[in-house]
Amino acid sequence: MEAEVRFWSRQRVWVGWGQLIWLLIFLWAACCSGAGATYVGVCYGRDAYNLPSPQKVVQLLQAQAIPRVRLFDADPAVLGALANTQIEVVVGVTNLEIADIAQSEAVGYAWVNKNIVPYVPATSITAIAVGSEVITSPLNLSLLLVQAMRNLNAGLINAGLDKHIKVSTPHAMGVVERSFPPSAATFDTNFVSILEPMLEFLSQTQSFFMVNVYPFYTYRNENPNVLLDYALFQPRGGLVDSKSGLIYFNLFDAQVDAVFYAMQALGYYNLNVVVTETGWPSMGEALEVDVVNFKNAATYNNNLISHILNKTGTPMKPGIAIDTYIFELFNEDLRPGPTSVRNWGLFRPDGTKMYDFSFGQPGIGVYGGISPPGNGRGIPIINRTFCIATPGAIFTHLQISLDWVCGPGHADCDAIQPGKRCYLPDTVTSHASYAFNNYYQSYGMDPNFCNFSGVSSITSIDPSYAQCIYEGSYSSSGRLSYEKVLWALQLLVFIMPMHALQ
Repeated sequence: MEAEVRFWSRQRVWVGWGQLIWLLIFLWAACCSGAGATYVGVCYGRDAYNLPSPQKVVQLLQAQAIPRVRLFDADPAVLGALANTQIEVVVGVTNLEIADIAQSEAVGYAWVNKNIVPYVPATSITAIAVGSEVITSPLNLSLLLVQAMRNLNAGLINAGLDKHIKVSTPHAMGVVERSFPPSAATFDTNFVSILEPMLEFLSQTQSFFMVNVYPFYTYRNENPNVLLDYALFQPRGGLVDSKSGLIYFNLFDAQVDAVFYAMQALGYYNLNVVVTETGWPSMGEALEVDVVNFKNAATYNNNLISHILNKTGTPMKPGIAIDTYIFELFNEDLRPGPTSVRNWGLFRPDGTKMYDFSFGQPGIGVYGGISPPGNGRGIPIINRTFCIATPGAIFTHLQISLDWVCGPGHADCDAIQPGKRCYLPDTVTSHASYAFNNYYQSYGMDPNFCNFSGVSSITSIDPSYAQCIYEGSYSSSGRLSYEKVLWALQLLVFIMPMHALQ
């Protein structure tokens, strides 16, 4: 019995050291590292006159710090131009190629050997997008799609590239029967017989579900039920999913989560989503001018970039990287259909911007400015609220309140001093939001301490952005939250007595 007790003691000490090591790793990760890398790329369509050469396009991508590009085919000149650039590439298979590739693995081998093998590793190809919106297209290719995907993956396996290059296919949101509330979303029963084996293939190959998410079309087609601000990432109040209790402050997140829930309804919980197309047109017909214009296009795309790069994730998947591709690099003036179909481009053929935007650092908002507080991480925090300046508040009242809270109110306003992490944007509204919240948090989120002459309001949305982490934020990108510190201390209290047993 004595020997058994000594063995138990030694075993417990060994477990304690293991826990201590993992605790140190956890603390380092919480203090010093953020979520996984998240990227915004662009779609590079070429159905247009007078486009620049692939070499010029690559120079443009590099100059604008655009790290990923989606192609709609496997053009040799484009793939060659992308060599040695470190720009990650999604190569496209056209819808017209699917029937041939589905015939046999040999055809899949041949396609890979022709369109992939000659270009890697110099060209950083990460995925093959098989067709575009095949299931919901009028072409009768749906029954061939999964087999084509399998044959291409077999070609990648044969070439030893399947661990680095994944096969998937972009879907329209039309595959989801209903998208709100997201937790009630399911796939359209007309497509389930195709989607079930496809999801199994994606799961087995550790690939991802590609989907094209267009709040623009949802707003245009369901205008009475969708607010324009909600579609443009400009929330005036969130929509509550009555089943999950999650709050949605933009349509993009709601649609992405609808896809996650639809996959879960079929038993697939661990597949990630890649948004292969999204955007907003800048020009349309005369009757569309209130919706389709440069201002709305700039607002949507800038706020989208900020939302993705801030690693917000979605309400259902907070902090999860949702890699996203904006449609598109240039206007495609040869595309058939109404004017808006041809006017999604970010750049003119000469490389100048259609409107101001940036693919740079997180926190970039409308027209290149820093996103205002409340429009950054955008995550509703459970049991945690923030005090911010009310949008549109009178400037003089804001300035008086800011002066008081940073003076007699004794709020910690160091972070909003010139050169400090929350100095930009250099506006009274932004500085007041940070200072109001610091004061409010220091008094335990008592609503009586968010009462600044009508220029402040309480929100459950984390107003942190970029490097500016607000007091009370649960952000994992730069500081330890109270809960993490408490957990660590409790674990240390458990571990330390174990060392005494040595």
